Amino acid sequence: MKPSPLRVRSFAKVNLALDVLGRREDGFHEIRTVYQSIDLHDELEFHSCAELVVECPDLPDLSPQQNLVWKAAHALARATSAARGVRIILHKNIPTGAGLGGGSSNAAATLLGLSKFGEIELEPAELESIATGLGSDVPFFLHGGTALGVGRGEEIHPLPDLPASNLVVVFPGVPVSTSEAYKSLNLGLTSLRSDHRIHNFCGLLRSGASCLAAGFNDFEFPILSAYPVIREARRLLLAHGASVALLSGSGSSVFGFFSDEESALAASRAVCRETWRVFPAKTLSSADYLHSMFGSQPGRE
Repeated sequence: MKPSPLRVRSFAKVNLALDVLGRREDGFHEIRTVYQSIDLHDELEFHSCAELVVECPDLPDLSPQQNLVWKAAHALARATSAARGVRIILHKNIPTGAGLGGGSSNAAATLLGLSKFGEIELEPAELESIATGLGSDVPFFLHGGTALGVGRGEEIHPLPDLPASNLVVVFPGVPVSTSEAYKSLNLGLTSLRSDHRIHNFCGLLRSGASCLAAGFNDFEFPILSAYPVIREARRLLLAHGASVALLSGSGSSVFGFFSDEESALAASRAVCRETWRVFPAKTLSSADYLHSMFGSQPGRE
């Protein structure tokens, strides 16, 4: 009996804090970051098929084999010897090269979606291992909510959920290369400098105190200096009422927090430019994240 078609939402993230400690001997960078899932999302459809087929109408220039959905499906098949074919259709809404984790989220949603679609049972540690092999951000997207990322960002430590918050995400239409962003930091091997900023931020979050004003991102200075349009997007968010505005990841998206949904919607209408994409959004708790991935989306349906 063929399984019923399955739809899975693949949510974006922003970084509430991001500390780059230096380059490691393995060539990666040691970071500390606080991830936050938001309700901006792509969608994946899973259908029975004789073989693995991946389609993404919104990215016509990207071959299926280059897509992290394809790579995730193959990684899961190798780990479980699952040979069942599936047709996966990816509908993109999260901009690429935007620092919002769209590709990593797609990979995690593929792992979780295929596990449900194909009734594949894996221990959490096995799923985490597959996710880590696909990318540094992918393990976070197996959980969502608010979490501390350590190492390359792949070691996930859940944190108390940020209170439900309204924000506006702006993608100013210019992708930023992650590798070039790291080069702009001009770091040597991992230093012994303190990561006290991230500890302070997490301490505020755990205590229930307001932590957003303590957010930071080590990429902001070099990226905002090199890309005036990103600097302008951040400035406009603040000018239209954002209490805090930050770069997400290595960019190029910036996001700002607003006191209520009405203010966020007003700002999203005000900061538009012809080549920009603007998204009013809400934060997702870990429980809402997993429920919304397969079920209804809070406040939207």
